[in-house]
Amino acid sequence: MSEIKKAIVVFHYAEKVKSSLILTASLLEVLNSMKDEEIVGAEKLLVAYFNALILEVNIATNVSGVQGFQDIRTKIEEVVEQTKQHNYANAMKLVSEAISITTTNGNKAAETLRENELI
Repeated sequence: MSEIKKAIVVFHYAEKVKSSLILTASLLEVLNSMKDEEIVGAEKLLVAYFNALILEVNIATNVSGVQGFQDIRTKIEEVVEQTKQHNYANAMKLVSEAISITTTNGNKAAETLRENELI
């Protein structure tokens, strides 16, 4: 895959995943304000969302071949476990780490695109 084509793919998926991770952080914050009887259903839905996000990250990994996406998947898998254990503070920390990894991947791709005057 050419450098420019790969940069476009990585940039696209990085932005898409980053947006989903930011949404994930917002959803985790909502769990802290819920009553006990609400949390069980909310956690199930959130875990389903995380699993869908993992599938999206797997696609990004396969299409781009970038190791950083695998690292993001690992972080999200850890978020799932922390959420199931009701440890939302650790889950938020892991989401922040995943956002950081995603941003780094996206910035490298964006730099390549800027150098080629594509953005």
